[in-house]
Amino acid sequence: MIFTFLLCVMIFLSHIPVQITIFMGAFVFLSCYEKIPVGVLLKWLLLPSLFLFASMPAVILHASRLTEMNSDVWLSIIKVDTWQLYISVSGLEFAKSIIFRSLSLFICVLALVMTTPFNEILHALHKMRTPQVLLDILVGMYRFIFIFLQYAGELYMVFQSRGGNVNWKRTLHSVGLVIVQLFFKTFEKYKRMLLVMESRGFHDQLYYAEEQNKKVPRKFTGGALLILFILIGIEWWCRGS
Repeated sequence: MIFTFLLCVMIFLSHIPVQITIFMGAFVFLSCYEKIPVGVLLKWLLLPSLFLFASMPAVILHASRLTEMNSDVWLSIIKVDTWQLYISVSGLEFAKSIIFRSLSLFICVLALVMTTPFNEILHALHKMRTPQVLLDILVGMYRFIFIFLQYAGELYMVFQSRGGNVNWKRTLHSVGLVIVQLFFKTFEKYKRMLLVMESRGFHDQLYYAEEQNKKVPRKFTGGALLILFILIGIEWWCRGS
C-alpha cells in the first residue's frame, strides 16, 4: 500500500513519460506476473475510459470572436456570425495530461485491489490510523458492489430470455426497466444487510480482527526501491530536457 501510494504521488507530480512508464509497468505486471488475461484488464479499463473521454469535449472546445487573433486555435469547427467554436492547443495538452494521469492512477489502484485481499487492505488502513468513518464507508461500498453485480447478472439473464433485444426501440425500453428494477432490488438487499448488522449488535462502528503482521520479502522491497529510483531518474531527465 505504501508503494502504491508513492506511485500515485509520482503520477500527480511527474510528466507524461513517467506516467506512461507506470501504466505499462502495472499492465505488464498484472498480465504476466499475476496471470490476469489481457482481455479482462482491457474490460476493466474500458468503463473509466468511457467516462474520461466523455468529459474531454468540455476541456478541448473553446469559443472566441473571429476578430480576435488567437494562436491557440488548433482546428476551427464551426463559425456563426462573429464567433467560432474551435479545438484549442492548450485544451489538447490539458486533456492529454488528464488522460494519462487518470489511467495511470486507476491501474495502480486496480493492481492493489487485484493483488491484495480486501481484509488485509482494511487491516493496513486501520494500522495507519485511518478515520473509522472512512473504513466503514469502504466496507459498505465493497459489499454494495457485489450486491449490485449479483442482481445485474440475474436481470441481464431475464432480459435476454424475454427477447429484450429484438429491435432498437424494444432494447431501450427493456434496458430502462432493467435499470429501474436493478436499483430497487439492490437497495432492498442493502437495507436487509443493514438490518442484519443491527440485529448482531452494530452500533455505528465496525471492529476489525487483529492479523499477524507479515514480513515484506527483501526482494520486493529492493524491487520497489529500484522502480522508484528509475522513475525518479526518468522524471529528472524530463525536467532537464
